[in-house]
Amino acid sequence: MKKFWPAVFILFLVMVLLFSQGTFKNSPPQDAPQSSSSYWLVNAANNETLTHTSVSLSVGDEYIDSNNRVYRITKISEDKAYVERIE
Repeated sequence: MKKFWPAVFILFLVMVLLFSQGTFKNSPPQDAPQSSSSYWLVNAANNETLTHTSVSLSVGDEYIDSNNRVYRITKISEDKAYVERIE
């Protein structure tokens, strides 16, 4: 009887390992939303690069820099978001 339980335990472990193959995946599900693109914020007045972000952006969004200057996105082209300063 003492040799019976270790054999059952080992059999149980083998079955768990065999049946769990493929249930754990390292990749995200196919229907998961894709990560947003990254953008360079560029001052439209002088083509100066202000910052880089990986947040989804759209025209009309605003950006406040470290000196509390407010910029509004006026155009998005590929990986650049052009901004104009709001007074």
